[in-house]
Amino acid sequence: MSPTRVSVRPISRREGTARRRIAEKYLEVAEIATTEDGAAINVAVGIAVLAGIAASDAICAAALGERYAGQDHAAAVQVLKRVDAQLARKLGRLVDMKPSSHYGDTLLTTRDRDRAIKAARELVQAAKDRI
Repeated sequence: MSPTRVSVRPISRREGTARRRIAEKYLEVAEIATTEDGAAINVAVGIAVLAGIAASDAICAAALGERYAGQDHAAAVQVLKRVDAQLARKLGRLVDMKPSSHYGDTLLTTRDRDRAIKAARELVQAAKDRI
């Protein structure tokens, strides 16, 4: 069996910097949403997921000159893993929360929110350190 091919596309350093700035803003907004509970938890987690994805794009731009280019964000984890396995695990945890935060009808917990914000912060900081 041949390995699954992950779709990537080139990304310039300038585009990577833009993705980092977007990641920073998503994180800022996610942190604002942490001031409320209830449905706001899902919103905070959902935005933290977007921060992590954008940060991953920036990290990959700096290290590889390419980023994931598909709809299955779990595959983006594989691209980031080529750069840093620990960061890829953090992105994987965020991506696992995407369906429940974006499309779910069950409210997430404060623990979910705290884990998502922490992972997003670490990914955004890694992007800031690299690009």
